[in-house]
Amino acid sequence: MPRIRLGLLAVFCCASPALATPPCPGVTVAHGAATPAEAAAVGRQISSGALPIDSKLSVGAWSVFHVKPKSADALWLFFKGDPAKTQRIYLSPGLGRPDEYQDIRQEVEQNAAGIPPALSSCFAHLVTGG
Repeated sequence: MPRIRLGLLAVFCCASPALATPPCPGVTVAHGAATPAEAAAVGRQISSGALPIDSKLSVGAWSVFHVKPKSADALWLFFKGDPAKTQRIYLSPGLGRPDEYQDIRQEVEQNAAGIPPALSSCFAHLVTGG
């Protein structure tokens, strides 16, 4: 009997439209979809070559990349425009507790002036688990 209850709970949980909604409306979220040229351009911003890119969040000309350098902790790099042609605007370790969502969103908006609100919200949501 407990197996049936767990199975039904999983069906109701996963079938809920509210839970199926992506946490970042209006933001394109790509997982490991960066091109080698993009990885090299982003990597040159903090190291001597390409870096593994786990995720890329983007809205319009703005992009945020989650990178994992070999000799450092993972970081988030913020760009407005093509990383091959522009300098990063902001860099964040992207760590926070759920109760820090507003603080992180405000910090990003202050340090990356002009960032689309949907992108700063998405970033804050992802790094706080909110």
